[in-house]
Amino acid sequence: MLTRALLLATSVLVLGGCGKEVGRVPFSAEGKGSITVPLAAGRVDFWTDLAIEYQGDASLQYLIALEQGGARVATAICDPLGHLTSTTAWSERNLGSSHSRSGSGKMACSLKLAAGGPTTVRATLAFASRPASPVLNKADLVVKQ
Repeated sequence: MLTRALLLATSVLVLGGCGKEVGRVPFSAEGKGSITVPLAAGRVDFWTDLAIEYQGDASLQYLIALEQGGARVATAICDPLGHLTSTTAWSERNLGSSHSRSGSGKMACSLKLAAGGPTTVRATLAFASRPASPVLNKADLVVKQ
């Protein structure tokens, strides 16, 4: 009974520390997208919601810009295929040169906003190193705060 209560309390703390989703920029291929969301001053975290298969080496990036009042206030480059600090329903397969990834994960990048308010999140998804025969079903950029 005590073990269950401890596990539940730990789960609440871990999930609570992940922030709340405030918006997402959907991608099913390389390209650009944007959303405008209300953000508070402080830390903004970026997650990926990914479903991809590819052969060989690959490098995929989100180029992210935050804009407030028409001015760029912060930028980041995030790697959805790199180290993810937290994952949810994550599946990863590496068999020789064949790779697949699916699920949600917190990327090792974040930004700080000096002021809160309506914020436009502009994102470009692009391969920095294109693999052989990539199948990109989903690569949503998830904004959490």
